[in-house]
This record gives sequence, C-alpha cells and structure tokens, in this order.
Amino acid sequence: MGLTADLDGVRHAYGLCFVRAPWAYFTRVPLDQQWGDGWEQVPYEQHAGVPYADMPQQILTVAFDGPLYPPDAGYDGKTRSVIEINRGDAPWLRTQDLISNAPIHIMAGVTLESFVEQVELAGGRVFAPLGWGALRLERCERDQPGDAPASTASAPKASNV
Repeated sequence: MGLTADLDGVRHAYGLCFVRAPWAYFTRVPLDQQWGDGWEQVPYEQHAGVPYADMPQQILTVAFDGPLYPPDAGYDGKTRSVIEINRGDAPWLRTQDLISNAPIHIMAGVTLESFVEQVELAGGRVFAPLGWGALRLERCERDQPGDAPASTASAPKASNV
C-alpha cells in the first residue's frame, strides 16, 4: 500500500544541497550559505558531513532509489568537494549515458518538485520523511514572494512522494 504526500507547501522552498545515497538533503537557504563539515575538502565522499541545520526546518531529507549515480562514480574522472558540486561543476546524481535516452543530470539547487520528477523519470522513487504531515514552514530567505506556508500533508507516515 502506498500513500502520497502533498508537496504544495514545500515543492519550491527547498533546493538540493547534498547527497549521500539513499538520502538527498535539501536546504531553504541559498547554496552559498549552506555548509557542513568538510564541504571544502576533496574528495567529498571521504570528508563531507551532512548539512548543518542552524534554524528549524532548514534541512529536509528524503530517501530515493533508482539507477542514479553520484559524482564520485566516474562522472569525468575528477574528484570534487561539496562546494564545487553545489557550484555546478558536476551533477549530484546522474543516469548512465544511453544511446536511446537522454541522460538525466540532477544538479545542486534543484527544487524538491523537480528532484521528484527527475528521479521518477530515471525509473526511481522518492520517499517522504516520517512526520511530513507536521511540516509547516516559516518564511525564509529562499522562499519566493507569494509562496504560501506549507499546508499539512495528507500522509503523515513515510510514503512515496
């Protein structure tokens, strides 16, 4: 049995800032202001910690699965820091380059809504965290003018998004 979560209140409020499979971390602050332990060190997969959360609901974590590869899986033979990936030097997640399908590159800063769409397009799934139904956002620098605070989600248990 699957449940569906309502993304209306948060789909544009968060941007992708870190990935450590099977987890994707999204922040509500600008990427150049988000930080974590070892984010300036190369290679990120050996040194970087999860993002800091200096204010309530700054970080939203979702689980994902699917045929997606992180930057350290031979993207271009270079090792990078989280800062470099968040700057756009490489995608956080990508599919294999297949002749019949265009590759999918999930870049830093992508919205939660776009992340869900791209993971599903790649043949994967995204899972909402427990307590999603209790998520209510206060305004933040990243929020766009006219964004309404999050409404209570329809599924308070872990579910497919």
